[in-house]
Amino acid sequence: MIGALRKRFRRDADPWSASSALLALLLLAPLVTLTLGLLHAGPQWDHVVSTVLAKYVSNTLILMASVTTLAILLAVPAAWCVSAFEFPGRRFFDWALVLPLAIPTYVAAFVYYQANESAIPLLIEIRKACGIDAFLAAESLIRYTILSLALAAVLYPYLYLSARASFSQQRSQLIEAAQSLGRNPWSVFLTIALPLARPALAAGTSLVVMEVINDYGAVHFFGVPTLTEGIFRTWFGLGDRDSALRIASFVMLAVFAILLLEQFQRGRARFADPSNRSRPMQPRILRGRQAAAAVLACALPLVLGFLFPLVQLSIWALQAWQDVLQSDFLSHLLNSALLAAATAAVLTAIALLFAYTRKLHPVKWLRSLMRMTALGYAAPGAVVAVGILVTLGAADRFLSNHTSIVLSGSLIAISFAYLVRFLTVSLQPVRAGMNQICGSLDEASRMLGHGKFYTLRRINLPLLHGTLWAAFTLVFVDILKELPLTIILRPADFETMATTAFSLAKEGRIHECAVPSLVLLLAGGIGLAIINRLLRPIRQ
Repeated sequence: MIGALRKRFRRDADPWSASSALLALLLLAPLVTLTLGLLHAGPQWDHVVSTVLAKYVSNTLILMASVTTLAILLAVPAAWCVSAFEFPGRRFFDWALVLPLAIPTYVAAFVYYQANESAIPLLIEIRKACGIDAFLAAESLIRYTILSLALAAVLYPYLYLSARASFSQQRSQLIEAAQSLGRNPWSVFLTIALPLARPALAAGTSLVVMEVINDYGAVHFFGVPTLTEGIFRTWFGLGDRDSALRIASFVMLAVFAILLLEQFQRGRARFADPSNRSRPMQPRILRGRQAAAAVLACALPLVLGFLFPLVQLSIWALQAWQDVLQSDFLSHLLNSALLAAATAAVLTAIALLFAYTRKLHPVKWLRSLMRMTALGYAAPGAVVAVGILVTLGAADRFLSNHTSIVLSGSLIAISFAYLVRFLTVSLQPVRAGMNQICGSLDEASRMLGHGKFYTLRRINLPLLHGTLWAAFTLVFVDILKELPLTIILRPADFETMATTAFSLAKEGRIHECAVPSLVLLLAGGIGLAIINRLLRPIRQ
């Protein structure tokens, strides 16, 4: 048995597989550290459990349930209208409903927090009429509701994209058969389309839930302590690293459970047409009130998630842009751009290496190792940051006996964290592009006597040009928006657009925080447009 494994490893070992395996193990090291954190409980862990842990868990569960419910209400009707009906503005809404993905959750929180302040007169009247207990209950209800709406307004596109793809692929024979039996459109949607879309909705819901768990800026701004916020409070507030590491480990377990549940749901509910002769559902033309209702169902999420934040941030930015530009804004913008560009370039190169190695060596152990690196993206940014700090702290203690180099608190630490967190963002499009575009050209090149590197450089790279730029752009935008990981790991006096916006908002300078927030929004919007254009030939 051991001899067979050794022979198989020796057969697959070459510079490509060895370098890919070593990189994958390096990127998995912080996640392994988090797993080991479950075994160590600090002296203050019992205090954390008895005082605040239950509150962190309950707040997280409340937000997960409320944000998911609101996101479903915003996304599913819009996806059904765009997929099943023809009405004025349908083509515009088809792509525009994705635009809220360009807005970070904490930027949406800055905008929606004004609604929370507008409720103060109402809360005062409640206190006068009903007492302090009613006042506290009403204040908490309003704050949680507004925060949930802000998060759902910018996270619903995950559900919209999943539902839109599922509805568009459903077969028209099923819909026509239901209509011939006297079912109205609402009944067809509830009894036919929605059950068929359940696997896709489960996938979209899991993404929304993981984004809620990952969020730090919005929950901190609204004063709602979740598990991610608890990591910050425990480590940096109480100075209890061991308890923070254990909380991060529990969050990782929760994320893994969500991923396994989503995979279980998808595996048990698959709907296919083996004959492949059915035609996709054809949109039905709507007129009058029905068309107006469809426009409203699509316009509402777009207004809440993109137009309202864009207009409000633009108004604030026009009022305060001169004050912001007189500070270190341009240097912070340069920090963000250079760090994001350099890390995105490295990530794209690693993704190309992994995708090409997987194509050269389609063996199970290497494929499984690369698949495990995707867990970094599933983990919240604060959780990854804790794993990076612990891992690099151990490395610093080892290096202190041999050199004066310090990894923690440097740009190396934050860049490494971005690699762990966002590798799968670049790997997915590159791997899909290589499998779809390159085909059997590699084999033809090697049959002509060319080596692997020559084939990659002369065959794969030209064909993957658009896909590589799309992967670079996607990672670049994600790094620009990343907040919790950047706050924890950034070097002293190093600011990015995300940390600048968050710091200004914390200081109550809402109008001034609109300028860096608007930069992030515009970068995200431009990035989505570039990705859509670059990947269009592949989709066609």
